[in-house]
Amino acid sequence: MTALMNGIALHGGFIPYGGTFLVFSDYARNAVRMAALMKQRVVLVYTHDSIGLGEDGPTHQPVEHVASLRLIPNMRLWRPCDTVETAVAWGNAVGRTDGPTSLVLTRQALPPMPRTPGQLDAIERGGYVLLDCEGAPECVLIATGSEVALAVAAAKSLGSQGRRVRVV
Repeated sequence: MTALMNGIALHGGFIPYGGTFLVFSDYARNAVRMAALMKQRVVLVYTHDSIGLGEDGPTHQPVEHVASLRLIPNMRLWRPCDTVETAVAWGNAVGRTDGPTSLVLTRQALPPMPRTPGQLDAIERGGYVLLDCEGAPECVLIATGSEVALAVAAAKSLGSQGRRVRVV
């Protein structure tokens, strides 16, 4: 599928995209690398990213695949935590003309995150402060994708105990 997408991108006139489970990115590794090396405008949509064990068992638990995709030179990877980040990631992927973009999505229903206008503008940078504390933080929790809601819940729990925690 990814090799076909590369051919469509090379032909021109379309922005090819395809989707599959994240764990199957291994099958496409050579074509994914070629898209990055050739700087082809393809959008790779990967789903079922969770470290949580799904109904398909540990064979579909892709704990190392995001890191593996991030290591590919010229690959842009997004792992959004809600629909707002997904919309920004999709817009960025479609607008990119100098290489492939991977959108890594979860199988879980995720809660929307409240944001200020400044935080909305910061999404496109990739990393931003989603939840801050008063004063200097004692701890910074860094999360992406489905783990962001868990990090926010942990920060709020720790905050209720008097701890200063920031979520990025």
